[in-house]
This record gives sequence, C-alpha cells and structure tokens, in this order.
Amino acid sequence: MRRDIEIHIITGDVAISPQNKIKLREFRWVDEPALLSRYIYGEIDVPYTLSERTILNKGVCFVIPYTPRYKEFMLRVRRVNEDGSFVYVTNDVDGSQWFIVKSQVYGATLRNVFASELPSISENGFFIMLKDGIAQLYASSQSDFNIIKAGRQNANCLLACFPGGNYRYPLTGVGLARWINSNNVTSTSLTKVLQDEFGADGVTIRNAAYNYETKQMELDAKDLEG
Repeated sequence: MRRDIEIHIITGDVAISPQNKIKLREFRWVDEPALLSRYIYGEIDVPYTLSERTILNKGVCFVIPYTPRYKEFMLRVRRVNEDGSFVYVTNDVDGSQWFIVKSQVYGATLRNVFASELPSISENGFFIMLKDGIAQLYASSQSDFNIIKAGRQNANCLLACFPGGNYRYPLTGVGLARWINSNNVTSTSLTKVLQDEFGADGVTIRNAAYNYETKQMELDAKDLEG
C-alpha cells in the first residue's frame, strides 16, 4: 500500500511525499534598479565545476524562499569558483545573463510566473530548464500522481449520485438510475434536473443524450472541463 500520498478529508487537497533526494542549489533575490521595474530578479549559485553545457542540458534544482510579491521575475545562473570569482550562464537568444521564468501553472501553456504563485508549483524546491531563452520552471520533486482538472469526473459523480447519497453534499445529485430503470430516460423532468444540478455547479448543459449501447449519458456542456 502506498504511504506517500495523503488526501485531506475536509479540503480534498492532495499532499505527496517525494521519494527522490536531490541537491538544491542556493537562490537569492538581487536588486537591479537599472533593469525593468516590471520584474524582480534572482540568481542561483552553482559550482564552477558544473559546466554551462551541463546546466543547459540537465537543468538546475534550487530553493526559493517564500516571496509574497505579485510580480513576474527573471533569474540568472552564477557559476562560482572557490576563490569567489564567477561567470554567468549566457542566454543564447538575447545574449544577456537573464532568463524570464515561465511555467505551466494552469494548463499546458507556458506563461510568466509571479513570485507569489510559487507555492502553487512547489512548497519544497524547484527545477529549471534553460531553453529557448526562457527558464522553464517545475517542481523539483517527482511522482507518478497526475493532478488534472476533474470536470468530467465530477459530472459522472453528479449523474450517479442520488439526492441524499453524498455525505458531503446531501442535496446534490441527478440520480440517473431512476430514469434508466423506468425506461423514461428522455423525460422532460430529467432535462430539468440535469439543468438544475449542473447549473448549480457552474456548468451549462446545452444538450444531453443517453447512449443505450455504452449505457452512458453523453453531455454537451459549457465549462465542463473548467
């Protein structure tokens, strides 16, 4: 039995205990008044023995302290010698030392990350890949637990539940079996129940049809996956 996944019974939040142990590099925020005020700026220290090619090919894991500032940020990677001298990794796209930080925070599209959003990506550590002139940001921990938007799963639950059958939401549920068992699946009252139940959940039902072969209610709905 897995013991590295915990689901909070009240909030439904999922907590995962990562199994991999990695070296997290030092990070600090730096003042750069000569640069754009739209951003805040930070840098990561790595040993000079870590080549620029290795950094570009394999990325860097690091820790960022909690920063409650709603600002996008850029970072640079500093390769530090034992004597304190250092060089920065070069951005091949614009020739600078800075990389704008982007992440797939809410979906598959990379977008700029705000510092105050970082806890929504990871509470422990981060991983960046420097690619195409940007720093692609991810959580440093790894797991095989995929967290996605569960609109379709929620719809199936609404269809299956009878009012009074869900202990957390006792008044919620379509109770589809009532119509299937009575061979009255095209009833206008079912249409109203579908519209009311899904409407209360923020989903607009445009069309619904029962597939007798698959025994599934097929829904054409707005915002079902949102």
